[in-house]
Amino acid sequence: MFLFCLASVQGNAAPAAHKPSQQAAAYDQGKKIFASRCAKCHDEDANKKLPDGSTLLARLAKSNDPRRLLGTRVKDTQEREAVMEYVRSLLSRSTRENEPRTARPE
Repeated sequence: MFLFCLASVQGNAAPAAHKPSQQAAAYDQGKKIFASRCAKCHDEDANKKLPDGSTLLARLAKSNDPRRLLGTRVKDTQEREAVMEYVRSLLSRSTRENEPRTARPE
């Protein structure tokens, strides 16, 4: 039992400790890539209206596979994953902002 607990702590401690910093690094890299390659047409928050009236963010939100859509423009797999990390944050923020606000009980 002790060996199992020790092994599970040792096996899980290092990756979990690095995940937030790796996620933050991917977000930063994705934001930088998006800003340099995509923002001139889509704005930095992907909400610029396109000629058809939609936005990139709305298109990605409706997609069953936004990663595939990004893959048409961001070919490098690592760069695509980084941009996806950034876009996920935009999608999450957009979802929270568009949720109906409920009245607080008095």
